[in-house]
Amino acid sequence: MLSKWQIWDFFSSVKNDYLEGASGVIVFNTFDFQSLKVIKDYLLKSLSNPVHHKLASEVTIEWIENEFLTLSFFSNSDSFFIHQAQDLNAEILEKLGSLELENRFILLNFESENASFKKILKEKKLKVLQIEAPRFWENNKLLDFTASFVRLPLSFEAKNWVLNSLENTFQQFYNSCCLLKLNYPQLPEVGLKEVKEVLEVERLDSFHLANIFCKKNFMLFFGELIKLEGDFDKMRGFFLFMQSHLIKVADTRFLDGKDRLSQYDKGIIQVAKFWKHDELIGWISFFNDLEIMAKRKDSSLWNKLKFSYLTSV
Repeated sequence: MLSKWQIWDFFSSVKNDYLEGASGVIVFNTFDFQSLKVIKDYLLKSLSNPVHHKLASEVTIEWIENEFLTLSFFSNSDSFFIHQAQDLNAEILEKLGSLELENRFILLNFESENASFKKILKEKKLKVLQIEAPRFWENNKLLDFTASFVRLPLSFEAKNWVLNSLENTFQQFYNSCCLLKLNYPQLPEVGLKEVKEVLEVERLDSFHLANIFCKKNFMLFFGELIKLEGDFDKMRGFFLFMQSHLIKVADTRFLDGKDRLSQYDKGIIQVAKFWKHDELIGWISFFNDLEIMAKRKDSSLWNKLKFSYLTSV
């Protein structure tokens, strides 16, 4: 049975004790990592019995049999949340789906709608809870929901600025709203002035650097990056942004269905003409390598950036 929701409808209609007393195998799918986080926390934090977390790679036939099919003198009411369920093989999924559980549940979290997930939907044997991605024309609803969720009273002008200046994703909206809430916890209304003071400088720096790079001014680009030596966390976030940005430059078809283009969208269209697809793929791989180095806090990252700067002169 499929239960499909938009995130704002889910929170307005589904109580946080939704899983209290639930039994059986439940399939779960959200549209991004941030939606997974907020919904998982909402559903699991209030439960009276423990919920254990496991990766799909840790789930084996032996574990299933020992945990659910072996007779025990002790009653076990523990439930499980299985992450990355899209990686479970057909045999394990079939074994899990055949379990008859009482007063406990297994929640299979699919992070993508792969063939296994579509097969489950088609068979209609398991309960499926799916949170759909907002349509592109629903970004204003998504922002309204996010601001309300973190109890941030954004003004109309502030909302318009966010919609037109920032990437319209739940993660971007959520992070931005949380940052604003931290800076203005008691303000009755957060207006355009306050939003710009907190969000404009850092966000425009990322866009500015990406724009320099996409215009192939590599000397200036790497010259700016080496000034940030030592700040691994900031660099990792920027390298993630660059990968996402270049993926969009490489394939601008995601803009075809938009009625209104943001300044960010227009910038992508403008720089896309400067690049060949193979070039972008190579640079995406390059920034992925830099991201891994930043995550590991590998000091050779700075040498690599300096080398890139020197060879671009």
